[in-house]
Amino acid sequence: MQVTPPIDQILNSETIWLSTHKNADGDGLGSEVAFYFALKTLGRKVQIIHNDSAPKRYRFLTEKIDILSVDHVNEFKMSDQDILVVFDTHDPLLCAPLFGIMQEKKIRVLFIDHHIPIKQNLNLVDYLIDESASCTGEIVFDLIKKLSVAINSQIATPLYASLIFDTQNFKFIRGSSRPFAMATELLNAGADHHTIQQNLFNNWTIQKMNYLAHLIKNVEYKDDQKIALIKIDQNSLALHQLEADDVSDLIDLFMGIQSLDVAIVIREEGKNYYKLSFRSRTYEVLSWARSFNGGGHLFSAGAWVREPREMIEQKIENLILQRPILKASSQ
Repeated sequence: MQVTPPIDQILNSETIWLSTHKNADGDGLGSEVAFYFALKTLGRKVQIIHNDSAPKRYRFLTEKIDILSVDHVNEFKMSDQDILVVFDTHDPLLCAPLFGIMQEKKIRVLFIDHHIPIKQNLNLVDYLIDESASCTGEIVFDLIKKLSVAINSQIATPLYASLIFDTQNFKFIRGSSRPFAMATELLNAGADHHTIQQNLFNNWTIQKMNYLAHLIKNVEYKDDQKIALIKIDQNSLALHQLEADDVSDLIDLFMGIQSLDVAIVIREEGKNYYKLSFRSRTYEVLSWARSFNGGGHLFSAGAWVREPREMIEQKIENLILQRPILKASSQ
């Protein structure tokens, strides 16, 4: 995958469209917003376009930006001199329907990502992927410097959100001091640490606490209690007055159990439509996500699956029976 920042390719474009994966998170949005303000500083014509609305806890990042819905994309004139830059994924399925629309219009797409590359053969698609980066924001941080843009508070805050979201407040740094050096520079540039913490982490409610109690009572422990299977359905969320993203971080709490090797979440998104999340401290789970046509990192991966839950659970049972999981040396 490409590791040299495609500066000329971006700057020579007529309009630079920015997007991220569906069900956006702190890394994808933070990277996208930071790059948006960097390009604005350079006087470039830039527009953010999304396939769906961002979950509410991330919306503080986009308060001052007019975001275009993919439903209105045909209202804007495009040319083959435009480019779409997509952050925090390189999977076209996670960018639908926008990716397909851009392919039809013959608009070049650049994926900027830090997940392990998936082999693909696509037209008019380029990649800037660095799987050693702690977050996509780290790649964008370097790219903005290559553009010779001074990092101010408007750029630093979303980059810092990207960094601490994907490292989970520096729990997952991949054995590198780079995230700390980046954080220092961003804080010195005016990153709003307090606002980010309040929105991304200090957002618990009584309803969410009660839902955690519900999950604790209903979690299934498998393989001699080394694997936790956590099921989240829409009815139970509605009863607790919660949305799906309100509970997206609960899997990490279960990974605090010392005896646990793997935590798996099956979260209902619609009829026969589920979001799977796999977490581990020392065992590779990427292959499990890929068995569902997903992706991610060795220790943190996921997939979107259109199958009945019974079929999903049976596949997971088969994966558990196929243990041992290949043990990895570092995180």
